[in-house]
Amino acid sequence: MNAGELITKYKQGFRDFSTADLSRENFGGASLSEIILLQACLVEVNFSGANLNEANLTRADLTAANFFRANLSQVLLVAANLQGATMVKADLQGAKMGQANLRETDLTGANLNSADLNGADLSGANLSGTFLLDANLEGANLTEAFLKGANLDGARLQGACLRGANLEGASFSDAKLNHGDLTEADAKNANFYGANLTEALLIRVELAGANLSHAILSHANLQDADLNGAFLTEAILGQAMLDGANLTKTNFYKASLNGANLLRANLSGANLNGTDLTEASLYAVESASD
Repeated sequence: MNAGELITKYKQGFRDFSTADLSRENFGGASLSEIILLQACLVEVNFSGANLNEANLTRADLTAANFFRANLSQVLLVAANLQGATMVKADLQGAKMGQANLRETDLTGANLNSADLNGADLSGANLSGTFLLDANLEGANLTEAFLKGANLDGARLQGACLRGANLEGASFSDAKLNHGDLTEADAKNANFYGANLTEALLIRVELAGANLSHAILSHANLQDADLNGAFLTEAILGQAMLDGANLTKTNFYKASLNGANLLRANLSGANLNGTDLTEASLYAVESASD
């Protein structure tokens, strides 16, 4: 079957094209809302500008497909293979993409608000400037993903892996990152206001200039992290590991560091006014300036 034949059948009222092989066909600008392409072979297919609203692409092979500016709102892409696909500025609002393979996919500027990406593999994906408000990324793999300037306010990232990811300038306000792994991520100037980072791994993470005010970092591991000039106003860091962390000029105003480990930490110029340091380990700390 080719693109022309499918479009003709679609216009006649047919919707189910499951398991069809349409590799490298051109559906640019086509209107195919509610189409069913379950387990279809759609390798390198061109869907740029197409309307696939509420389509079912579950377990479809969409390797290197082109969805530039396509409408994929409310689409089903559960366990689909989208490795290397182009989804720049695509509308994926409310899409179901659990367990999907999105490795090295380009999602620059895409709208993924309220999308379900539970357990999806986004390692190496480009999500710069992407909108992921209230998205579900629980257990997702975002290793070395590029999220510079992305908006993940209110997103659920419990247990997600963001090791080595570029999060510079990204926003995670009120996001849930508890038990997440952000080891060696670059989160300079990122916004984590009110985020939950309980028991998160933040080892050697770059957080210079980041906003972590009102964030919850209880039992988080920030060993050797760089928080130079970061804001942790009224943040909760009970039992947090800050051994060897760079806390130069960090603002801890009214923060709770109850029982935190600050061994080898550099607190030069840090603001500790109103900070709770009850039972904190401060041996060999480079003290804050007067």
